[in-house]
Amino acid sequence: MRSEFNVLLNGYVSYKYPPERIVSLDPASTETLFRIDAGNKIVATDAFSYRPPEAKKLKKIGSYTHVSFKLLDSIKPDLILTNWEAQRPMSVSLFQKGYPVYSINAAQSISLILHNVLVLGSIIGKLSKSRKLYSELLSKVKPVEYESRPRVYVEFDLGGPITSGFLTHVSDAIWISGGINSFEPYKEAYFEPKPEDILKSEPDIIIYEPKNGDRNPKERFLKSLKNRGLESLEKVPLVITQGDFLAHQGPGFIDDALPWLRDTIKWFKQQH
Repeated sequence: MRSEFNVLLNGYVSYKYPPERIVSLDPASTETLFRIDAGNKIVATDAFSYRPPEAKKLKKIGSYTHVSFKLLDSIKPDLILTNWEAQRPMSVSLFQKGYPVYSINAAQSISLILHNVLVLGSIIGKLSKSRKLYSELLSKVKPVEYESRPRVYVEFDLGGPITSGFLTHVSDAIWISGGINSFEPYKEAYFEPKPEDILKSEPDIIIYEPKNGDRNPKERFLKSLKNRGLESLEKVPLVITQGDFLAHQGPGFIDDALPWLRDTIKWFKQQH
């Protein structure tokens, strides 16, 4: 057994070490465990853990906001992983009920995505594997500098328009890629922006991330602009991602989303 202090939960978490039966309720942690050769230790996940494809086959016992305690008790996990930002109430509830839960910090920057790889490696006893993945990902973080940085407005469809402020991996990635988040001055992580504030932010590029499975994302986004009195933004270059692309906080963000952002901003600079 190991007893480890979790700063986010402000208490000691006791769990079998190394854990053999892991429940991961955090998609980023699920992906990371597979990447450090610990996917075989995962016995159940949340409904949104589908990276890598093998994760889709695992038992689903919860989501961002809830978990089935009946299924959890039947599984008898050695360790439960959660995300602090998205799952704070559930994490606290699990901790107070005595479950072996360890909450991982939300990735407020690219460096925290990297740091969380090492944290997970330490927790489950995959030190060398996590160090190797960390090094591989770090080598892909290549900052770009332009004389003038284009202002990038990112909007997620999360049941309503949501954008990101300064302390987010999205804002950090935009900066590393040579741009600047048009909502960089805002201290909130994720929030619904006021239409007038979107206009004041004067974006040079708009990146829209629709819900997974949206077959008409451009049509939906343009209709949303009209409903909010933002028709003037139709002239701004629009780039649409696949769902859950920039929002993802696992290693795949550095592999896929970061170079995509770099190429998108490079394309804009070449056109302007």
